[in-house]
Amino acid sequence: MTEDGAPIRPAGRWVSVRLQHRHVSFDDAFEPDEPLPDGDCADEASVSYSGIVIASYDEGTKIAERWIPLGVDPSEADDEELIEQLREALLWQAGRPPQEASGE
Repeated sequence: MTEDGAPIRPAGRWVSVRLQHRHVSFDDAFEPDEPLPDGDCADEASVSYSGIVIASYDEGTKIAERWIPLGVDPSEADDEELIEQLREALLWQAGRPPQEASGE
């Protein structure tokens, strides 16, 4: 691993996709002792949920990161958003500009 936590990869552009759990508290002083299971909350003023992190690296330096929340019961719109974000990331990795979808 490198200093910023990125795995060591060959030079050039590459994309990392991983599952990540986040906990958000509305109380600034609250910090959970350990990550909470998906959907569990430590108190009434907090929310826990999972998401997918898409990070873009160029020559070993992280240049972008997107976090897409995953619901327990995702909608078709949620799935389409994830697919679009993955598509854009992989096109960027390949060095190709995104192409406009043909009108239907």
